Amino acid sequence: MEKQNSDALTNFARLEEAATFFLYTAFEHAHMAAQLEVAGMLFAERIQTINPEPGWVAPSLPATFPEFLHEVIHNDVQVISEATASKLAQAWEEAQALAPSSGQRITKSHAIESIEIVGHIINLAACVESVINRHLFFMREAGTLESHLYTNLDRTEVIPKILFAFKAEIQSQQLATSRLVHLFRLRNQAVHFKASSTESIQPTVEELLGIWKEMGPLLELVNGAPTRQELTDLVNRVANTWFV
Repeated sequence: MEKQNSDALTNFARLEEAATFFLYTAFEHAHMAAQLEVAGMLFAERIQTINPEPGWVAPSLPATFPEFLHEVIHNDVQVISEATASKLAQAWEEAQALAPSSGQRITKSHAIESIEIVGHIINLAACVESVINRHLFFMREAGTLESHLYTNLDRTEVIPKILFAFKAEIQSQQLATSRLVHLFRLRNQAVHFKASSTESIQPTVEELLGIWKEMGPLLELVNGAPTRQELTDLVNRVANTWFV
């Protein structure tokens, strides 16, 4: 029995460690995504003053995308002059450096286009999944969930697990799930990334705030880290730095 308890404690701690890692990693990506969005706004302003080099004539390029890509990659054909490219690169570096102190903010209706948001979505969903798996494991060890039910649930998707574990809280409206469902839709698109994903994985700031808001009560209903307060601190850091 002592070894069984020790093994259970080790497994619980490992799940706790994973959930915490995923949460903090998710918000590192959220912070960087917001910073790059602001940098993009500053960059758009700066490039207005950059003009093509006098006398530069753009090369004639094929009309079809495959042929165009072949020319650019394999024949090293430049669509802009080296001098202009250098100015654009410098403007982008300056925009990124100035973003944190610029005072520029993102509105709630703004859609996050930075690829960093993919990292946020995947890690945030992984955090939720780790938390739920840990909670079900705790229920089994506490004797409130039979082993055969635990085994069956272990093979199901995350949302059904949440609906099972917190049925009473959902029915009493203590726990909302619509934004969490949206999170896992985004996660599925992210882990199976394809051409259409570039547009479908562009959540607005308002959508992100809604997802984060629904995560709070969920973390409060389970044992272990990360806590709701940790989530709140991470959300506030991003929101106070980058959002209107």
